Amino acid sequence: MPNNAYSSVLSLPALNDAWRTIFRKASPRSRNSVGVDNVSLNDFRSDEKAHLNRLARDLRSKTFQFTSLRPHLIPKSNGKDRLICVPTVQDRVVQRALLDFLSVRYAGKLANKVSYGFVKERGVKKAAKDACDLRAKHQWVYKTDITSFFDKIDRERLQWALKSAVRERSLHPILMQAIASEIATVKGSQATRILRLGIEHGKGVRQGMPLSPFFSNIMLSGFDQEIEQSGLRAVRYADDLIFFASSRNECEWIAMFCSKELGRLGLQVPPIEPDSKSVIYEPTEPAEFLGVSLTPYGGSYRVELTKAQIDVIRDELLKLGSIPELVSRKITLPMLGHLLALRRNGYLAAYDVCHNVSQLEHELVKLQQRVLRRLYADGLGIKLATLSGSARTFLGLE
Repeated sequence: MPNNAYSSVLSLPALNDAWRTIFRKASPRSRNSVGVDNVSLNDFRSDEKAHLNRLARDLRSKTFQFTSLRPHLIPKSNGKDRLICVPTVQDRVVQRALLDFLSVRYAGKLANKVSYGFVKERGVKKAAKDACDLRAKHQWVYKTDITSFFDKIDRERLQWALKSAVRERSLHPILMQAIASEIATVKGSQATRILRLGIEHGKGVRQGMPLSPFFSNIMLSGFDQEIEQSGLRAVRYADDLIFFASSRNECEWIAMFCSKELGRLGLQVPPIEPDSKSVIYEPTEPAEFLGVSLTPYGGSYRVELTKAQIDVIRDELLKLGSIPELVSRKITLPMLGHLLALRRNGYLAAYDVCHNVSQLEHELVKLQQRVLRRLYADGLGIKLATLSGSARTFLGLE
C-alpha cells in the first residue's frame, strides 16, 4: 500500500461511498437520531455535498477531530440499562470509510474458524447453523460471554494489537483517536445511571461506533488463535462464546481455559453458578445461543427460535400500535403498512435457519393484526365492531 493510505482511504469518493452505505442501512427511525451536534442523517442529507466537501477538507488539512459521543440509555427487562453511544454523522462517515478499507484489507488476517461476528460472509445465521452442526458431533456445551467486554477493553493492549495488525502507519493516529472516543459529559439522573454501569473514563471501547466491532475482533484475534491451536471446537460472535465438548469435565476445563486466556487480556467470564451467563448444557438439554436454541431432535439437533426471542420481537412490533410512538418516529399511516411488511420480511429472513420459522411467521401475522387493531381502536377511536366487511378489508383487518 502506498504511503498516502490516509489520503486514499479518506478521500472524497471514499467518504461519499461511506455516507451512502450509512444512509441506506439506517432504519427510518435511526435517521432521526442525533449526535452531540444535533445533526441527524436526514439533516445531513439535506446538504450532503457541502457536508462531505467540508469533511474532506478537514481530513486533508489534518484538522479533523472526533467529537464526543452522545449517550443513549435503553432500559432492559432486568431493570438495568444498556448504553448506546451515538457518534455525530460526520464521525460515522469517517469511521465507516476506515472500516470499509480495513474490513477488506485485513479480512484474511482476521479470518479464522472461531469468529463469526462482523466477518464478511458470516453472521448470526451461519454462526447458529455451524454451532448446530458442531453440537451434532460434540453434544456437551459450555456457553458464556465476556463480562462487560467493550467497557473492559484495555486501550493500551488494543492500540498495540492494532498497530501490529494494521501496516498503514498513516492511519494509526486517527484509529487511536477513535479508540479514545469518550461519552459527552452529562448531569443528573443520566449521569448516575451511566455511573452504575461501571464505565470508566480512559478504559474500554464505546459501543455504537462503526469501528467498535472491528476493534473487538482485533482485540480477540489472539484468543481465537489459542482456541484453534488448542483443538477446541467453538463459535464466537463478538463477546458471545459457545464451545462443544465430549463431557462435563471437558466443559469445566474449557471454562478454566477461557478464564486464563482472557485474563491475559484483562477480561473475564462469569463463573459457572446458578443464574450465571456461563452455563454447561448436557446432551439432552436445549442450548441457547444468539437468541436461538440448539435443540435435541431425532438423535441429532436443530436450530429453533426461542420463546424469549419471539417475545422480544412481539414487544418491538407492538410499540407500532401507539400513535405517540409513531409520531416520535415520524411514521405516518401511509408508511405504516410498508414498515410492518419490511419488519416481517426482515425477521423471517434473519431466522430462516430456524426449524420453527413457520411459527414465527404465524405469530407475525397475528402481531400485525394486533398493531392495527390497537392503532385504530385505541389511537383513532374507531369502533371496530361496527365496521362493514369492506371497511375492515380497506383497513387491512381480517
